[in-house]
Amino acid sequence: MRFKVSLKKDGKEFEEVVIANSKKDAIKVALKNNPEAEALSSDWTFKL
Repeated sequence: MRFKVSLKKDGKEFEEVVIANSKKDAIKVALKNNPEAEALSSDWTFKL
């Protein structure tokens, strides 16, 4: 499934779309790609 993970780094908020099996896994993947960021939320999304 596709998830949109909201991250925060150096006072800036941004989102990353990742493919994972669950919200928890999505946050893990996003944090691996951005190790210095803090995960705020993860929501299921779809491609238009």
